[in-house]
Amino acid sequence: MHNTLLAPQIGAFGSLVEVRSSQIHGLGVFAREFIPAGTVWWRANQDNVLMLNKTQFETIMSSNCNANIQEFLNTCLIYGYYSVTLDKIIICLDNARYVNHSLTPNSGGPLDFDGLTSTATRDILPGEEIVEDYTGYDHCPWSNLFCSLAAKDGFQ
Repeated sequence: MHNTLLAPQIGAFGSLVEVRSSQIHGLGVFAREFIPAGTVWWRANQDNVLMLNKTQFETIMSSNCNANIQEFLNTCLIYGYYSVTLDKIIICLDNARYVNHSLTPNSGGPLDFDGLTSTATRDILPGEEIVEDYTGYDHCPWSNLFCSLAAKDGFQ
């Protein structure tokens, strides 16, 4: 296991980051202050994520879907990502959902990645947008989650 610095108020979007308009896409997450490489700036907890396993996802998919259920599934596909370690889709309920994609990321999972943290992969300067490379995310073998993200953001 490697060393990581823990940010204050992880998961609460405390003093380190904020959400504002992004030149990349819609809203984005930006550093309020200097974030050193190796700092865990976001951590999932029971209050800021919803996790769906394969059985739960398939139950929703096989149920009678009205517009509300379809909107929920679309939200899962837009704001969720898959963790192969947990074998679950993780839907961000807090502002981490606004982290945008870049092929030159400054954030990602640590080396012991379980899908439940975001770590600065290099020093992030105040005012800089925090971005992750979606193509490095795990592919969900039992949903079209990654395919949906890829199509939405124009990469394969």
